[in-house]
Parts: sequence; C-alpha cells; structure tokens
Amino acid sequence: MKASFSPKQVLILGVVLVLSLVPPLSGCGGSEQDYPSGPKPGPPRAFALGFTDFPYDATAAAYQETYRIIGQDADMVVDHFDGGVPWQKALDGTAYPTAFQADLDGKVASIPAGHVVYLAVTPIAFGRDGLALNQGDQANEPLSAPWDTLSFGDTAVRTAFRNHCERMIDRFQPDYFAYAIEANMIYSKNPALWNDFVGLAQFVYGALKTDYPNLPVFATLQVDYFDADRSGQTAALAALWPYTDLVAVSAYPYARPLNGPELIAADYFSALADLAPDKPFAISETGWPAEPIGAPYPINIPGSPEAQDAFVARVIAECDARNSAFLCWFFTRDFDAMWDSLLSTLPDAPTFRIWKDDGLYAGDGTERPALQTWRAELRRPRQ
Repeated sequence: MKASFSPKQVLILGVVLVLSLVPPLSGCGGSEQDYPSGPKPGPPRAFALGFTDFPYDATAAAYQETYRIIGQDADMVVDHFDGGVPWQKALDGTAYPTAFQADLDGKVASIPAGHVVYLAVTPIAFGRDGLALNQGDQANEPLSAPWDTLSFGDTAVRTAFRNHCERMIDRFQPDYFAYAIEANMIYSKNPALWNDFVGLAQFVYGALKTDYPNLPVFATLQVDYFDADRSGQTAALAALWPYTDLVAVSAYPYARPLNGPELIAADYFSALADLAPDKPFAISETGWPAEPIGAPYPINIPGSPEAQDAFVARVIAECDARNSAFLCWFFTRDFDAMWDSLLSTLPDAPTFRIWKDDGLYAGDGTERPALQTWRAELRRPRQ
C-alpha cells in the first residue's frame, strides 16, 4: 500500500534524493562576525534561532549559500535527517555507506563557528506510519530482510537505532538531539504501533541519557495532528513524556488552510506545551508563505510578505513567553530554482508547491520583511 506522506515530508524526500548529486561541502559556513550589526534591543533571549540546511536549488553553490545565510542570519544550525537509518550497518557497527558518510562529514565541516547545533534523526518512516526505510548511498532505500518484517518492538531495531543515535551524536557533538521526528503522528496514522514506539523511546532515551547525561534528548511532536485530536493525543502522549526532555513541536498552520496568522487559535501552541509545563518548549520546525499558493496545488491559500512577517512575530512571541530552547524556521530561501528545474515536472508537484515560498529570502535572494523581524530578535543577546 502506498504510504501517505505529509506535504513537507514529500518535499524533503525530493530534496534528499536530489542532494545525492551534490558534492560534499567543506568549510562553507559563516561565522559569528557575519551576524547583522546594529543595536541589541530588549532583554536577553533564552532561545536560539536557526534554519535547516535544505537548499533552494540542487547545486553546490546553493548549498553553500544556504550555509552562508545560516552563518549570517542565525545562531543555530539544524541538521535534520529524515531519509532512513543504515539499519544493518548500525547494528553491526560497520562503516556507513560512502555517500552518506561523505554527506555527514560535509555537514559537520560546514557548521558555522559558535553556532548552537540541533541534530534530529528518526526511526519513523516519512509517512509517519511505520519503521523508517534504509539509508544507503541513497535516502529511503527499500528495507531488505529481515528489516522489512521488523518494527519498533524488535530488539534488533532498538539496538541498531541506539547505535545510530550514538554514532550521530559523536560525529556532530550537538547541543540538542531529537531521536524521533513528529512522533505523535504514529498514534494518529497507525495507532497499533504506538505502544511499541513508546517502548523504543524508553530504551533509546534511557541509553542516551546514561551516555550523554548533559545532552537534551527528545522526540518532536506535530501540533496540527495534536490539535485535530486533543483528547486522544493527550492520553497517548502521557506515555511519552518521561522520555523527552523538551516539548519540541513542528507547526505549519497555514496548510489547514488558514487565510492569515490572525486566525491561529490563541492556544495553538500552549495547549500542547502546557501538557508538560516542567519541560522547556521549542519550535523544531515551522514556516509561512510570503506569496499566494496556487496551481498546481488544488486550492488557493493566501500568502503575503505581511502575513509571513506577522507569523514570524507570533512564533518569536511564543518562544519568548515560554523561555524556550530554540526556534527553527525550516527554509532559508524560496526554492524557486529547484521548482523550475526539477520539482514542477514531478508527479508530486502539487504537493511540493505548498512549501515553495516559505523562505525569509525570496527566490531571487531578495530579503523579505520577516527577515528584518527575525534579525531584530537575533540582535538580542542570547543567554
């Protein structure tokens, strides 16, 4: 049966596959001296501001420009791995596939000096309905035996994934580590697997906290899936709270669709955050379009620079109010170039379209108003 992917997940899958053609990076990150200059208004902020390294085009130049933006316009880099797990190699402790290892080495070499590092991996499939596929030289390769018959409850899966987490932590030396991405979607999409996933979470979290006692370890959660079933999700998440140090959430509320940020419920973030008030809050990924979304997407969703700016202000205010750990805006720049050269001709083009204009830079590199709001927050000293 074909997996049901969320739009953002399908887009990432396309980008991961394309980036297998891009040579590894080396030392292209920015530095603390690249930060925007000017006054630092207001009291210190607690949270880091970051982007993922997903580029706007499938070229080495675009990848390098993305890291330059991260060096200049953020104080956190987000290394987000959603392309599967090298299951057998992780279990055996053998060398990872050559292309994948080169990608890891390139990303580590590109981390801007002085930046907070947030690393995310996951044992969960793109469809958030089962076990992640295999990371070979390509992302999301089909699982081979015996992995194609295993799930979260199997000892081999738990051991291999723990090993993978430890190998990734040792390579990236992160300040924050997510061992699962949008974990609560499993409860909604394949509830029969939820208890086994919680068992894996208990096993992996316990091992990592023993080996890295000072590292925040957590699973990220999807706000919109929580919001669609607050009572069921609240009950399910009660079993997961002991195994996550943060309430870290992904949020793309415009995809509902919403005509503007002013229509987002006042408790959109707080209803989930308040379930574990003793844990730091974070926004692990988010975005809002600065241009209207239309064809080939089947419905029109309004988007404008003003609406994007208002949403940036909203998520900053949410993080400020909660003394949060970090805020990640997923895309630095609109991926117009990748859309024109590749994505617009693919069968999933209608799905890719919904995320094309989320950048704080337009496709031509022009700065958007929201970037100025973001930079004003960046200029505040971070505790």
